[in-house]
Amino acid sequence: MKKLLFFILFLGSLLAHGQSEYAILIKSKINPRAKWPAMDNEGTHSIFAGPNNSCEIFFANQYDNKDKFCFFYITGNPTELIFLENMVGTQICGTIRQTRPYNRDTFESWDFGGCLANSRIMAIHIPELQQGETNSKCNEDVLTLKNGWNWRYKLADGAWQDFPTQFQQKTSISFKIKDLPGYSNQSQVHFQAGYETQYTNIRTYTIIGCSPELVDKKPITSNVKCSNESSGSATLQFKTELKDNQEFLFNLYKYNTDLKDFDFLSSDSALKKDIHNNIYTWNNIAHGTYFIKYQAQTNTDTNDRVGSSAIKTDSFIIEDATPLTFNLTGIQPKCSTDKGGVLITVKGGTSPYYYILDNETKKLLIKNPDTITLSSDGEHKVIVVDSNDCIEK
Repeated sequence: MKKLLFFILFLGSLLAHGQSEYAILIKSKINPRAKWPAMDNEGTHSIFAGPNNSCEIFFANQYDNKDKFCFFYITGNPTELIFLENMVGTQICGTIRQTRPYNRDTFESWDFGGCLANSRIMAIHIPELQQGETNSKCNEDVLTLKNGWNWRYKLADGAWQDFPTQFQQKTSISFKIKDLPGYSNQSQVHFQAGYETQYTNIRTYTIIGCSPELVDKKPITSNVKCSNESSGSATLQFKTELKDNQEFLFNLYKYNTDLKDFDFLSSDSALKKDIHNNIYTWNNIAHGTYFIKYQAQTNTDTNDRVGSSAIKTDSFIIEDATPLTFNLTGIQPKCSTDKGGVLITVKGGTSPYYYILDNETKKLLIKNPDTITLSSDGEHKVIVVDSNDCIEK
């Protein structure tokens, strides 16, 4: 058997092995179905990302079953990847060339199946946070990092440490911050992805307190008092209290009947001194279907959207009130000595009902309908309100 020849060439333009935010790792392995001619003694897999970024793997033995790796940093902002397979000694396979668009911020991986070998081209760059995500995490949260191969972390201002063996040589890892060796209530943690001793960008998370759990995931609600007004409420009760340096961040989501999904509506925050008996009430809610998401965070945070670690309530409904309407029917006196009156008939709203005659004090409508006496002839003004002071609109 011929001696295996294996070379990896790094052709990047980095100075003094400087670190970049972006990199690519190629993992290649001889295709077990390959049947090389006897005179064929060499083949290559090459990748190009712009004019100054490239990497090449040489194969010289079809029976070698070990994975081969090639790592290089990305400089500039290339927009295309070119991958070549070339078998030098024969034209049975010849040269295979494939391309694909490349965006250094969104690229994850690309699989190349060749005649000679198979390669996976992988991004080495922890992606930016997705919209709606925050870099605040509870130490109990399951954290997932992508686009790496070898992984390391640093707690606060400490030294970089390699992840345990079970997390190495994986493109994606999931873990809890509290399970990291050396963790002891630090306020920050930093992560890097790379290959062996070469790493790319740093992703930093602020470690926040874990949010108090709810006594009941279904909020206690009160409905709208007057039709089409924002006077409903939802009350949450927590099992434990906030820590002294924390505040609650709440997000309210409302069901959109057109989209058939929930939309973010608004946010609110509350300090520990604003929470009494572990109870918080979100007031001034219009009728509709909602849920609330919340998290505990340090009171120096400026987030207005909760992160992936937020706790979500069950959905709840705020009912609209029936509109208040009333009719007035004049009652004419039968004799000159009799007094006239007005018959008031009320619908909707919330009983009991009240009336105000000619800007006098509010009086109870004894029954519905009911007739009130007018002390004088002429025009009179009558206003009817319900027990919530709702009026006809």
